[in-house]
Amino acid sequence: MVHLWPQKIYTVSELTLEIRRLIVNQFREVFVEGEISNLRVYPSGHLYFSLKDENAVIKCVMFNFFDRYFGEDLRDGLSVLLRGRVDVYEKRGEYQLLVEEIETRGVGLLTVKFELLKRKLKEEGIFDSRWKKRIPLLPERVGIITSPKGAAIRDMLRIIEKKFENMKVLIYPVRVQGDEAVYEIIEGLEYFNRTGEVDVIIVARGGGSIEDLAPFNEEALARAIFASQIPVVTGIGHEIDFTIADFVADVRAPTPTAAADIVVPEKKLLKENLQGLRERLAKALKLIIERGRGNLLKLYFELRDKKAYFFRERVYLDDMYGSLLRHISYFLENKRNRLVALTQRLNDLNPEGILKRGYSIAIKKEKKEIIRDVDQIEAGEELYLLLYKGRLLCSVEEKLNQ
Repeated sequence: MVHLWPQKIYTVSELTLEIRRLIVNQFREVFVEGEISNLRVYPSGHLYFSLKDENAVIKCVMFNFFDRYFGEDLRDGLSVLLRGRVDVYEKRGEYQLLVEEIETRGVGLLTVKFELLKRKLKEEGIFDSRWKKRIPLLPERVGIITSPKGAAIRDMLRIIEKKFENMKVLIYPVRVQGDEAVYEIIEGLEYFNRTGEVDVIIVARGGGSIEDLAPFNEEALARAIFASQIPVVTGIGHEIDFTIADFVADVRAPTPTAAADIVVPEKKLLKENLQGLRERLAKALKLIIERGRGNLLKLYFELRDKKAYFFRERVYLDDMYGSLLRHISYFLENKRNRLVALTQRLNDLNPEGILKRGYSIAIKKEKKEIIRDVDQIEAGEELYLLLYKGRLLCSVEEKLNQ
């Protein structure tokens, strides 16, 4: 197969240069409005950041920023208006905005959402210290919810291995940025709480822009952390980064490695502390035993000196014992006689005993009402006569008041 190649074949450098020439000539001066993210100031005084809106991002650089805007409070999430020109960075084949002027506009959308959610949850009391659970001194198993591919997990495992080489660690792999990340992190929290396999949970990711940390500023994740029955430690971003998840967590660590350092104690120090406690306990027990031996000796000599006294009091105790037995016998005899009398009285008042002596009880047939007065019944009514043995059904022929 024969290819018909054109006469002009560009090298990569030549093509990039042509693209640069077209872009530079077309966009010599532009005004762009957007929100700052990934802000970085280098020691050289140059400022690098990204400018974004809801649908796109462009990289920006401003040279000699310190010389021109010393003290200007720029930060991620701030809305700005930029004047500059579009250029192409040939070594990476990327276009960027070379900024000449910056005018701040206000706080960006993500920052506003962050502050509104923070205020809402704070008013609900979710951040209150009274809800914070205590981190176990020596967990048997540590659960980590993070990306298995990032540097954060490697650094955390290195710290844990260094401090406690045989600590059991369970990793729940998740994405830590993007739209699906928040749901995967919540699933990790629910999994550890459902299985009860760990004693403490670390939610971690490395540093990033406010957009990268967005999943950790979601209300759903905040409520999942609050609902966790297992203590949760967050290690998200860098020391200056604060997320909603940090505020609701039981403990906030400034970085992922700091979270691992907080959760896992150092075995060597634990052993030294245990040895110190063992020695202190041994000394305390020895002191108690020595004091007890001294008290026993003191008591022994006191009892020996009082031996004669006990002999003298023995006769008195025997007399008191005999007197006590006599009084108890007299008391029991009186109570026995009274019990017999009361028993006899109860027998005399027993309705069965009264019936046995020839008496009967009249009861209305319909209402089961005991008749005590002739006015309670009319002639012709039926009634039962309850006898000692059996009963009679009778009819009233006439009422006699006398």
